[in-house]
Amino acid sequence: MIARFDAAVDVTPVLADLLRSTALMSVTRTDQEISILCEVGAAPKDVEIDGPWRALYAGGPIPFGLTGVVAGLVDPLAAIACPVFVASTFDGDVLLIPSDRHADAVAALLRAGHAIDRQ
Repeated sequence: MIARFDAAVDVTPVLADLLRSTALMSVTRTDQEISILCEVGAAPKDVEIDGPWRALYAGGPIPFGLTGVVAGLVDPLAAIACPVFVASTFDGDVLLIPSDRHADAVAALLRAGHAIDRQ
């Protein structure tokens, strides 16, 4: 799930709960908003939510100077008009695919030559 909070909201209690309850979490803050990516069962209540999404992890480490990694993953999905939400970590990239498009996305990535360990 992807949860959206107003930038002025104190999300500290939400983050504390998520750190105890979920294996996947990413937080991005801008002047306009705070977005929190987390597992469905751990999603905060009473906020704007989008999902459910399925995650695919492009693990690394991927050198920071290496270019085109995300484009190489997203381009096959764009070709089948599959939405994608990308969150990057120090070592890799997480591609979130709408749950109902997961099988199509996996097939497109396989056709593009990517290896997928777990589906």
